[in-house]
Amino acid sequence: MSQKWNLQDIRPVEPKKKRPVVPPAARKGEDDFDVPINRSDQVTDHTKRITIESGNAHKRKGLLYAIAAFVFIVGGAVLLSAVLGKTELTIYPEHREPNINSEFTAYPDQRPDALSYEIMTLEATSESQVAASGQIQVEELATGVIEIVKTTPGAERLITNTRFRSPDGLVFRIRESVVVPGAVADSDGATVPGTIQAEVFADDIGEEYNLAAGQEFDIPGFEEAGLTELYEAIFARNPQPFTGGFNGPQYQIDESELQAARQALQLELRDNLLARVEAEKPSGFIAFPGAVAITYSQLPAVEYGEDLVTIREQAILQIPLFQATDFGSFLAEETVPVYNGEPVRIEDASVLSFNYVSATTSSSNIANEPSLAFDLVGRPLLVWEYDVAGLKRDLAGLPKTAVNNAIGAYTGIEGARVSITPFWKRTFPENPDDIVVTEELRLE
Repeated sequence: MSQKWNLQDIRPVEPKKKRPVVPPAARKGEDDFDVPINRSDQVTDHTKRITIESGNAHKRKGLLYAIAAFVFIVGGAVLLSAVLGKTELTIYPEHREPNINSEFTAYPDQRPDALSYEIMTLEATSESQVAASGQIQVEELATGVIEIVKTTPGAERLITNTRFRSPDGLVFRIRESVVVPGAVADSDGATVPGTIQAEVFADDIGEEYNLAAGQEFDIPGFEEAGLTELYEAIFARNPQPFTGGFNGPQYQIDESELQAARQALQLELRDNLLARVEAEKPSGFIAFPGAVAITYSQLPAVEYGEDLVTIREQAILQIPLFQATDFGSFLAEETVPVYNGEPVRIEDASVLSFNYVSATTSSSNIANEPSLAFDLVGRPLLVWEYDVAGLKRDLAGLPKTAVNNAIGAYTGIEGARVSITPFWKRTFPENPDDIVVTEELRLE
């Protein structure tokens, strides 16, 4: 059933009462007492209020902001450039790439217009176990190498079997006659003794002759003959131990098995010594793999166990070392027509193939050789050297444009390029260490 409505139930909607406007001061509670409001005095102002500002003041404020931002950015850029700025000097050194296929000779001592070398000696021992077939009595002499030194001028020849005496009175003899070079004066006027190496053997059998390295020997023959000056001027040392001295039973091994075992030991020793050459070579020197000379010697076998014998093998490697700048200058002298004696380095010596003229040299004691003859084949890159530190000192504090005049005073430089940052900087730094020098080759 639908609901019915009476007229009395329908009432007009009463308008909402307006909320009285409270003055701001009253709203904020600025006073501690009520302020009576006179509603008749209230005026409602619906007009929009417009604030008038000075345009010049606004422009000045914006200009100040822009100037401050500009100063900040430019100052930061200058500071960053000062911190990150650098000076790079790229040098184009003179260079040549000659084609070499010639025979050369080098000497162990310094000679005018000749190539010299130093001998580096390395020693290693290895052992292996093989089956034994019996024993035999063995008597062997100890052997080794001595370095003979002469402290006074003038060469002296020592005949075969010249005796050398150890501090303990053990006597060793040289196998071949040698000529000991006399002392010379170096470029500073200091006396440099003459030296030469010689192979020696013990005067008697026995293991007591297996002396450790570093012993000093005199020549008793000079003392006995009353040659006091020579006796005091010439002596010797052994750079490696003496080995091989033996007197007693030694195990017998099948010859074919012994040879196979010894060949394996020698190959192992050779690989070991060759790996040490580059690691132990002094810096600034060149060592050619083809210049290696290795000698092998058998050490007395010892018992390892029942029916087993330990065989031992010793290898001594000798290799001539060439000073890198001297070697480069020598090749330039031999192959470059316009060369005038400037210091030259060889960029990569491995491009050269080195082989002794005599095939037996690689298995001999090259320290005894008066000279070494060898063939060189290849095309090395020769680069002229210059005084980097001196060039940097000359350029410090000068204008950037002074670089051409500066490098003109240095031989071996074809040209240069300068890069200085920040871009507005036009001079080299006052501190030479702040100039970074790099090299580039103008390859054809």
